[in-house]
Amino acid sequence: MPKIYRCLVLLLCIHTPLHATTFDPGEDPPYAAALLQEVDTGTILFAHNAQARRSPASTQKLLLQLVIMDMIAVGKFSLDEDIHVSARASRIGGSQVFLAEGEVFSLHELMEAIAIPSANDACVAVAEHIGGSVEGFVDMMNQRVADLGLENTHCVNVHGLDDTPSGQGNHTSAYDLATLSRALLAYPKILQWSSIRYKLFRQGKFKLFTTNKLLGKFRGLDGLKTGHTQRAGHCLVATAKRNDMRLLSVVLGAPTQKQRANETKRLLSWGFNNFSKTPIVEANQDMGSVMLDWGLEPTVNVQTKETVIAVLSPLQQRQLVRQVELPTELPAPVEAGQDIGKLKISIGDSLLAEVNLIATKSVGRMSVWEKLMSYF
Repeated sequence: MPKIYRCLVLLLCIHTPLHATTFDPGEDPPYAAALLQEVDTGTILFAHNAQARRSPASTQKLLLQLVIMDMIAVGKFSLDEDIHVSARASRIGGSQVFLAEGEVFSLHELMEAIAIPSANDACVAVAEHIGGSVEGFVDMMNQRVADLGLENTHCVNVHGLDDTPSGQGNHTSAYDLATLSRALLAYPKILQWSSIRYKLFRQGKFKLFTTNKLLGKFRGLDGLKTGHTQRAGHCLVATAKRNDMRLLSVVLGAPTQKQRANETKRLLSWGFNNFSKTPIVEANQDMGSVMLDWGLEPTVNVQTKETVIAVLSPLQQRQLVRQVELPTELPAPVEAGQDIGKLKISIGDSLLAEVNLIATKSVGRMSVWEKLMSYF
């Protein structure tokens, strides 16, 4: 899994915008909801109607992929195993690779068909194999939603098609899609598949073409999933990496494919141009010393316990305030690694992080005789 750094910015910026540099969506944004997030820290850089419930269209396949990769990770299934196409899978419409009843493909091949051209028939075939039935797999998807704590997501099918009455279908939110996408990015295979622009399928008789037209047109972009239905509008969950920072954008309900692409590029460009991932404190930094009462040594040095990474603009980096909280004196003995105080890092009224300050070594306690002798 990617390393998730300890950082409190996420909790702050969802409710109270922290960033001095603000993205301007315009007076009438050409989308219903949007979000921009840094992947490692979870820092939300921009949000517009991020908790609003929306039809996901094919972005729902990200959840299907997550459930499958979870099952593979625990050894219950393998990408090499064969999947037999059922009559039900062969009849699914929309985006498809025209699976025929009785055909056999590896799970790996069908996962590529899902990730690249967004094949609905491949979704059904895989769901039946993994979940025992489509309905059983939908239950698995909703259980994963509960595990992730996604309050605005519910599935009624595996592919995201709006095949039920309005109000009774799939729903999700930009925030929920970002959360499950971060979990999905723990699996390197996903980006390998989502970055493919075209590939041969069915022993070279059929070509898979990506639905993500930004691939190869935006530097660093390597995923993640498009979606479109009349109810959902045009949707795109995209991710790109430049240097050591990976950003994730969600655009839901754009009126056209071109507008969802343009707004995705605007969001990602703004994020890369205005922010960087930087350590606001590093582990083992010297933070002074504390007097010891009855200590075999008069003082003990303290240092930071851990590294904290934040995503900040250059202006915010200059505005950081560090406050060291240490006792004036401690009774000995002290153990190496013992919590002695705290370092608080903030910008204005917003607390970014609180790091424990620990003793760098053990210092024993004087005996009464040693204490008396210290006065002479």
